[in-house]
Amino acid sequence: MKLRTLSLLVAGILASQSAFAAEKNLSGIITDDNNQPLEGVEVHLRAQNLSTTTDANGTFVFEGLEEGRYVLDIKGGNEGHINRSVNHDGNDKSISLTPDNAEVLVITGNPLEHSSLEMASPAVIISGDDLVKNRGANIGETLAQTPGINLSSFGAGAGRPVIRGQQGNRVTVLSNNSSTQDASNSSPDHWIAAEPLLAERVEVLKGPATLLYGGGAVGGAVNVVDNRIPQHLTNGLEGGFEARAADSTTGERSTVGTITASAGNIAFNVDAFKSKSDDYDIPAFSESSFLRAQEEGEHAGESEEEHAEHAEDYGGTLENTRTDTKGGSFGVSYIGDRGYIGMSFTEFERSYGLPGHAHGHEEHGEEEGEHEGEEHAEGVFLDLEQKRYNLKGQLSDPFSGFQNLKFNYSKTDYQHQEIEEGEVSTRFTNDAQELRLEAVHTSWNGWQGAFGLQLSDSDFAAVGAETFIPASNTNNYGIFWLEEFDKGDWHTELGLRFDQQKIDVSGTANFVGAQRDDTAYSFAAGTVWHMNDTWSLPINFAVAQRLPSVEELYSNAGRDETNYVPHLATLSIEVGNENLNEETANNLDIGLRYHTDEVHASLSLFHNQVSDYIYLAHHEHEEDHDAGSGGHEEHDEFPIFEFTQDDATFTGLEAEVDWTFGYQGDSYWKAGLFADYTRATLDNGGYLPRTPAKRFGGNIGFVQGDLNADFTAIKVDDQTQVADEELPTEGYTLINMSVGYNLYFDNADLLLFLKGDNMANEEIRDHASFLKDRTTRPARTLTAGFRLTF
Repeated sequence: MKLRTLSLLVAGILASQSAFAAEKNLSGIITDDNNQPLEGVEVHLRAQNLSTTTDANGTFVFEGLEEGRYVLDIKGGNEGHINRSVNHDGNDKSISLTPDNAEVLVITGNPLEHSSLEMASPAVIISGDDLVKNRGANIGETLAQTPGINLSSFGAGAGRPVIRGQQGNRVTVLSNNSSTQDASNSSPDHWIAAEPLLAERVEVLKGPATLLYGGGAVGGAVNVVDNRIPQHLTNGLEGGFEARAADSTTGERSTVGTITASAGNIAFNVDAFKSKSDDYDIPAFSESSFLRAQEEGEHAGESEEEHAEHAEDYGGTLENTRTDTKGGSFGVSYIGDRGYIGMSFTEFERSYGLPGHAHGHEEHGEEEGEHEGEEHAEGVFLDLEQKRYNLKGQLSDPFSGFQNLKFNYSKTDYQHQEIEEGEVSTRFTNDAQELRLEAVHTSWNGWQGAFGLQLSDSDFAAVGAETFIPASNTNNYGIFWLEEFDKGDWHTELGLRFDQQKIDVSGTANFVGAQRDDTAYSFAAGTVWHMNDTWSLPINFAVAQRLPSVEELYSNAGRDETNYVPHLATLSIEVGNENLNEETANNLDIGLRYHTDEVHASLSLFHNQVSDYIYLAHHEHEEDHDAGSGGHEEHDEFPIFEFTQDDATFTGLEAEVDWTFGYQGDSYWKAGLFADYTRATLDNGGYLPRTPAKRFGGNIGFVQGDLNADFTAIKVDDQTQVADEELPTEGYTLINMSVGYNLYFDNADLLLFLKGDNMANEEIRDHASFLKDRTTRPARTLTAGFRLTF
C-alpha cells in the first residue's frame, strides 16, 4: 500500500513537471541585418510539424513546448532562408535573418534543406561579397581557395573543381539542383556550363553525395544557384548590375545584369552577361622545370641552332588563352499561397583556346598520312553553344502526410566544335533531358524524410578527327530515400539509393551489339552530437557505388593500336575497357565544429577506401612489339593510358577557423587559418595521378564602417607523391588581396572593389591539371569593378 502510494506520488510529481514544462512558450523576434523587424516570415519546427508566421513586430510564438534544443526553419522570401538552433528555456530569442552568415543558410542541394551546421556530411556555401570578389573565369577558379577544393585548370577557358582529390566523373556540377548536361565529363578541356557571373551563391557538398545525385557525385557535388526561375514575388523591380575589368595581364572585361519583377502572382526574371579576356601573361616559362629537364635529355647532342628551335622564352604571353563568353536567360513563374511553378530558357555561347597545344605533332591515321610531321602553327580553339529549357515547381501540402512536392525538368541542346588551324576538326553534341522529383514528408513519429526519383537520358556524339569516344545513348534511373531523427542533442541521418544505368553504342561502327545494363546501390548513415550550444561532433559513413562511364568503357575500344585516336586535350591516347565493373567507395568522415557569433571553426578527417577504383594506367609496350607495324613508333609522341581497376585509398583532413575581434563601434578585425591534405594511393603500391598537394593558408582583414580590406596567403607544398610517368610539381605561395567600399542609397546598394591576384608574381601550377607541365596560372593581376543591387 505504501509502495503504491509512493508510486502515485512520484508519477504525480513527474506529471506536474511535464505539465509545467509544456506551459512554456518558445518565442522570439526576427529582424533583418539592419535590426528592423520582419513581418510575414515563416517559422517552422519540422520535427514537431508546427508552423507559424511573424507579426508586424517580427514576433513568433510556439505554445506549450518542453525545454530543450530546437531547430527553427526560417523562411523569409527574398530576405533569405536559414536554420537556427535555439536552446528553449522560456526566454525570448532574437534572430537576425541575414544572408551574410553562410553557416546558417539552408543548402538547397539537400531536399531536407538544412544548414551546414545541422548536416552530418560536410558542406559549404560561398555567397554575398565573398562570391563577388572570388569569382573566376570558370567555376573551378571560383572555388579554388575553399578548403578541400582544388582546381584542375585548362587555362582560363575551362577549369573543374577537385574535391578531396576527386574530379571528373566523380564530382557533379549542378545548376539549380539539376545536371548541367554538357560534355565536360568526356574531357577536362570542356567548359562546365555553369557561369559564375550569374550565380547568387555556390553550394558544395563534400564527400559522397550519391544518395542525392547518383554515382557521378561519389566525390562530391557543386550546386550553382541563381534566380532564373523566381520563387518569390517582388516589391517593385529587384536585381543588380556588375562590371569588372582587369589589367593587361588578362585583359578581362565582364558585365552582367539581372532584373526580377512581379505583376500580380506572376514573377519575371531576365539576365544577361558578356565576358572577354585576352591571352594572359605568365610569370615564368610555360613549361615546368621538370619537363624542360626531360626535354633537355631528349635533345642532348643537338647543335646550338637545333637546340634554339626547342627553347622557349621566359615569361611573356601564353598563346591561345583568350576567352569570349556571352549568354542570358528569361524565366517566368506563377507564385501562389501553396507554392510556385515556373519555366526558363537559357543560352550560353563560349569560345576559348587551349594552351600548351601549339607545339608540332604528328598526325595519326592512315588517311592523314600525307600530313605526317607537319607542325600546327596554331593551337586548338573551342567554340560551344548550349540551349537549356527548364520547368520547375513546388507544391506545399500536396497530400496528407507530406510537407511539399518538388519537381525539376530540364532539356539541353549542347554542341561544341574543336577548331584547328581555322578548320573544324571535331564536333561534339549532347542532347539530354533530366527529370527530378522530391517528396518531403512531414514528421512521422519524429522521423523527417524525403523520397526521390531521378531520370536522365543523354544522346552523345563526336564526329571528326578526335572521335575516340563513340556515339552513345546513356539512360539513368535512380530512386532514393532519406530519413532523419532528432532526439535531445543527437541528430541522426539515414539514406538509401538505387541506380540503374543503360549504355547503348550499338549504332556505332566497331560497336555492334555493345550494350551495358548495370545497377548500383548506395547507403549512408550519419549523426551529429550537439555537445552544447557551441560544439558539435559530426560522424558520417557512406557506401557509395559508381558505374563506369562511356569514355571509361569505350574510348578507342574496337580499334587496334595502329588506329588509336589521340586525345589532344590531354596529349595522350586513352583506351577504354569494356570489362570494367562498378567501383565501391567506403567513406568515413569524422569532424568537430565550433560556432559562435565571433568564431567559426571546423576540423574534418576522412578515410575513403575504394574497391575497383577506375583510373588511367600507363600502358607498357611489349618488348617484341613489331615496330614496323607502326604501333610503338607511331605513338611515341603520345603515351598510351588504359582504363583499369585497382583498390585505392584516399585519406586526408581539412581544418579552418575564422575569427572576428577587436570591435570598436563599426570597426573590427577578422582573421582566419585553413589547411587541407589528401593522400591517394593504390593498395598494391604507388600513388594515383593528379592528386593536389597539401596547403596551408591564412587571411587577415579589417572592416571600418563601409570600408573593408582583406589579405590572403596560401602556401602549397611541392607534390612529390606522383604516379608512374607523372612529373612532380613545385609548390608556390599565392598572395591575394582585395579592398571594397559599400555605398548605400534609398533603394540600392553599391559595392566598389579592387582585387589583386598572385601579388607575388609566383609560378603557379595546379598538379590536378593535365596541363600542369605546359601552362601556369596568370601573372600578377589587378581587377577593379562594382556591383549595384536594387
